[in-house]
Amino acid sequence: MQTTRDLIGRVRFPAAAIALLMLTCGTPSRAWCGNTNLWVAHDITGIASYTSGQLKKSGTPTPIQLSTFSEETGLAFDKSHNLWATVGHLEVVRFNPAQLKDLKTDPSPTPGVIITSTSTFDGLGGCNFDHQGNLWVVDESSDSIDELSKAQLAAGSKDLTPAIVITSSDLEGPSFVMFDEAGNAWVSSYLNSEIVEFSASQLTSGGSKTPNIVLSDDGSGSLSGPGEIAFDKKGNLWVPNIDEDTVVEFAKGQLTSSGDPTPTVTLSSAIFSNPWGAAFDSSGNLVVMNYGNGTIAKFTPKELKASGAPVPKVSVTGTDTENQQIIFGSAS
Repeated sequence: MQTTRDLIGRVRFPAAAIALLMLTCGTPSRAWCGNTNLWVAHDITGIASYTSGQLKKSGTPTPIQLSTFSEETGLAFDKSHNLWATVGHLEVVRFNPAQLKDLKTDPSPTPGVIITSTSTFDGLGGCNFDHQGNLWVVDESSDSIDELSKAQLAAGSKDLTPAIVITSSDLEGPSFVMFDEAGNAWVSSYLNSEIVEFSASQLTSGGSKTPNIVLSDDGSGSLSGPGEIAFDKKGNLWVPNIDEDTVVEFAKGQLTSSGDPTPTVTLSSAIFSNPWGAAFDSSGNLVVMNYGNGTIAKFTPKELKASGAPVPKVSVTGTDTENQQIIFGSAS
């Protein structure tokens, strides 16, 4: 029997074998930024960019498109406002700020950098920058997180071996990676419904490792197909559950040890249809992107204080399905 994961094509395993930012401001642990655009990776048509004005009221706005590639799953901005993306599950590419500002004229710019790794890359998902400027990419098919060092990124287009490759028996179909303020890497692992943390010290070398912290389902579907991780300004961790149509919060205090904690907040809004992407804006609003129907929902801080089924203050009808990582970043 196929699972949702099979149907959405996130990990390309046979059905029988199967039983997510660095922003241009703030720290890379934050999924929020200033008055910037929301960038959405589509697994079919490319990248869409919504302005802050388009997200102020409900409707069906037309985003700016970056359509050079299809099968784009991960997005991250570096400190120089370059946009890095994982494309085709096998490449990492870079677009510069001038190209992003000119998308209305040229929606299919040629990337300035194309990085491949025929020795390592197998099925790339989300990506994010650590505090040192290294880009970490999730390899869903290889059950690993791979570091492209700052020096490797600066070297330009190459077929290379990542500087660091970390595997773990706790990674089964990992999707997204996010860094907290201390530089620890948090990874959402879809197939076993876990959130795992590798400490900053574990990230200095490769190999098979036991995560420092493993968060598991509490038996009620608290973690069920976890998607893109987002930290709020207080350090609480939020994660959408694509298989349960919920978004849950784990308080900062629940992130200090392994276990199966019950979320402090569970949102089960009727607007959710396979929620997968999540990011906070500068006002503390939580933006959730549905994988299933492309809807973007924005929840106010007040709506995030308690469990329930809130109706979002703003909902935007998206232009595509099979939406992947979302981030706030440079205006196009």
